[in-house]
Amino acid sequence: LVFGFDGTNVQPITTDEDGRLEIASISDSVTITAADLDIRDLCADNDNVLVFGFDGTNVQPITTDEDGRLEIASISDSVTITAADLDIRDLCANNDNVLVFGFDGSDVQPIRTDDEGRLEVISNITPTYTEEEAEDVTTDDDFTGLAYVDTSTQVMYTYFVYNTGANSADVRLDVSPTGEDEVFYIDVAARTLASGATDTFVARTFLRYTRLSYRSTTPTEPTILDIYFQSQSN
Repeated sequence: LVFGFDGTNVQPITTDEDGRLEIASISDSVTITAADLDIRDLCADNDNVLVFGFDGTNVQPITTDEDGRLEIASISDSVTITAADLDIRDLCANNDNVLVFGFDGSDVQPIRTDDEGRLEVISNITPTYTEEEAEDVTTDDDFTGLAYVDTSTQVMYTYFVYNTGANSADVRLDVSPTGEDEVFYIDVAARTLASGATDTFVARTFLRYTRLSYRSTTPTEPTILDIYFQSQSN
């Protein structure tokens, strides 16, 4: 408990229920009377305080060198410590430990670990969603690939294809380790989409890059495709 002095008696310093100091403001005017009042900048030569320490018998001024650094006298003799029930031993986890708590927003809770001492963590991860669109894509007689997408960090991704044209189209899914046009593997074989049909394509093999390829089912009979790539990553 901390006390202050009201000029006559010591009084406990009061706080509100949240532990904040209660300050009584001075509402009346305050008159200060002084003789030879000197308002000036402070000066080290005139305005200073000598700090003392206690040597066990008397108070002694604390000394510094000419640069103001404390002069410390090292203890060169042996030091004897006398204590009752002094126990010098190796620390032991069973006896010498600290329980660590966290705050759940309402109460403090002990932080949990598994039986091997590893923290038990509940992840709260919001997936990152991305989307790419290629609308009104016209098919040709030979397979044409969209630009490769780097899917190496995607946990889930799908190509959606909608045949909005009048003719059929063949659509397949390619994967590649390098993203080069000539270096690829047909991961999902070509499937035929009739006019007005939709389909989805998901890779079965992991390689860094993925793309969708398409062509007209019947040569010289092109069609129009709307293609959407949607993915989630952590």
